Amino acid sequence: MREFVKIRSVAGSLVVSLPQSVLEPVGLREGDRVILEAAPPRRLILTKEGISMTSTQRLEMEIDLLEKKKTAIESDLRCKERQYESNMPCDEGMSDNDAAILVMSALVRDRDRFDVEIAEKRIQLYELQAGEAPEPLKAETGDSNPLVGDPDNLPSVSKPRSFAPAPKPRKGWYLWKGEGDREHILAFANNKGACSLRPFDAATGVALKKIPNRKGEYQVAFAEYLANSTPLSVTRQPDLDRDCKKRLPELVLAELRQQIKSLA
Repeated sequence: MREFVKIRSVAGSLVVSLPQSVLEPVGLREGDRVILEAAPPRRLILTKEGISMTSTQRLEMEIDLLEKKKTAIESDLRCKERQYESNMPCDEGMSDNDAAILVMSALVRDRDRFDVEIAEKRIQLYELQAGEAPEPLKAETGDSNPLVGDPDNLPSVSKPRSFAPAPKPRKGWYLWKGEGDREHILAFANNKGACSLRPFDAATGVALKKIPNRKGEYQVAFAEYLANSTPLSVTRQPDLDRDCKKRLPELVLAELRQQIKSLA
């Protein structure tokens, strides 16, 4: 919509009357705030001020964006893992095994960095949303309060609570040497009052004969294996029943093999 209007002088100021045909499409009403900008050489820009966004709303949108970026990285990581395990490289850098591991490790690093950034944003959001701490209750004065002036009615002070021990990990990976110094990768897992031990050949990742399950936690039940083992770690825990029935996934084996080489 375009209209031609004349500029008038009122009390020493230039005044422009805006017709309804121009105001209605924009939704401009009396009392609205506008931003007036000069656009030389011949234009003036009049912009209706929008609703300002609160700090909490912006943080919520930033957290949502970070979570979507993290989801995209996880999708990319799953795609590359399938390429690596199926030996069907499609993306750039996946044709070389060593380079592929570095590419996937970088994705894991970026994903974990997003976790940290999301946690930091959530702390900021909490600090903005949290109200003031309630004031401590004050005892009333006078005879109506039986605790005032009567030491026999004072509440007992409870003993300080001791900290609960840190929970033991549910899964563990170790390097163990058997007969003839043959290296084995041992995968331990705790589950519902019992524990399991799955051995794999450290060179090939082929699953060996499974050790019968035992009661309790593997840290105690299989202590004889742990006593002479070296702890290892994996970036992502595989499903031992689904993914490791016959052999270790290539990505897991490659990650463990790198750690074993560094121990030599």
